[in-house]
Amino acid sequence: MMLRYKPSDFNKTVQFGTVKTTINRTNANSMKTFVPQINLKYAPKTRTLTQQYTILGTKLEDTILIVIRHNKAIHGKLIAKLADGQYYDIVSVSPDDSNNIITYDIVTLTLNKTGIQQ
Repeated sequence: MMLRYKPSDFNKTVQFGTVKTTINRTNANSMKTFVPQINLKYAPKTRTLTQQYTILGTKLEDTILIVIRHNKAIHGKLIAKLADGQYYDIVSVSPDDSNNIITYDIVTLTLNKTGIQQ
């Protein structure tokens, strides 16, 4: 895959991390909190009209794509927190395993609905 991006395209920040269950000191209820581990810059990726029509009615219909510099530490067990403050599950990571000097990964994300708190 030959992706070309300018450094200025990577103008948004994403945090990748895990979810930790903690006890609320006020009422002793358990709550899920996000624990950031990796901070990266990303570029939003848009789909073509043909791609949008192709994924209609599939589990990928409500997903978004982001592009990051190639990073082997990013995998499907992490949670992503985008600049909009929303939490996303990683559906898939499409790594660029070419021999190019600069490589990119396309990360497919879907909105996390488990009630993670900051």
